Amino acid sequence: MKKTSLYVAVVSGLIAMNSAYASPSFDADFEINTDIKNQSGSNDSSVNGTTYDQNGRVALNIASEHTSGDNFIKSKGTLLVSTDGSTGIDDAFIQLGNDSFDAQFGRFEAINLFPLGKDTIVEHAGGVTVYQGNKVRGRAGDDGGQIALNIKSSDALSFQLATIYGDDDANGDDNTAFSGIRPTVTYATDGMSISAGFEQIKYDGTSSTNDVSQSGFSITANFDVGGANINLSAAKMEDDESKQEVMSWAANMTSGDFGVGIISSNEDNATGDDPSVLTTYAAYTMPLLDIDAASMTLAASYSKADKVAATTNDETIATRLRFNYAF
Repeated sequence: MKKTSLYVAVVSGLIAMNSAYASPSFDADFEINTDIKNQSGSNDSSVNGTTYDQNGRVALNIASEHTSGDNFIKSKGTLLVSTDGSTGIDDAFIQLGNDSFDAQFGRFEAINLFPLGKDTIVEHAGGVTVYQGNKVRGRAGDDGGQIALNIKSSDALSFQLATIYGDDDANGDDNTAFSGIRPTVTYATDGMSISAGFEQIKYDGTSSTNDVSQSGFSITANFDVGGANINLSAAKMEDDESKQEVMSWAANMTSGDFGVGIISSNEDNATGDDPSVLTTYAAYTMPLLDIDAASMTLAASYSKADKVAATTNDETIATRLRFNYAF
């Protein structure tokens, strides 16, 4: 009996040790898009035309996590290898803390305050700005780094403070410690969540034309209705350098393998016209060859812009065929 108890204790300890000191995990997925995009201009036929493009990438992921009691430390890296021969990094971060508080350093994305649902392809017409509350969300540019603090007050209430450390891109003068700050709060219950946040990014450029000073706020709600999941979002940004204000809205629904959405955005410029854009999109995913790890998605978007420059397209129709294989 004692030997049996000892055996059970040893096996349990080994299992616990294995979970606490898990080996790194590796996975990857391949994604390729075949696109057709048609643009037209009401005032200038020279912008009319159809373009054909194929693009894709392989995402290689490695992740690891160690725990000790309630404490943890984990890291993730994602390498992107594009079909055009270029390479890049998606995520590369370390995160440490416990269930109530943790800190994250590196390259990553903070909480999404403007989720688009099944946005397989979304092409906006006219070059109208769409603000998505993501100036300080993350995956900073050439020179910037990121630090985020996550606080969980209860099962329902959590806070995040995301920052950009240094300047966001190579045009900055690298003389600002924290160029971006983004506090957010999330309240979540079964079948529903609401998130809201404010962000500001400000730093001096290598020349005055590269100075950046933008701020904005966003709010988004997510909830279930029957078998569908719905996102509703609104965001507003002010650009102190260009004296421009942008107001954007989004609504989308995903039900099973089908998704549909709409995005609207308006610019309020100090001079000239105030253009706007309305974009709708949809996508449907189906299994490929009865293989769980493979899928095919058919997607399309339609966008119409008003009060844009005469030499700019004011209507865009885009379609995409996407194949995805996870391995």
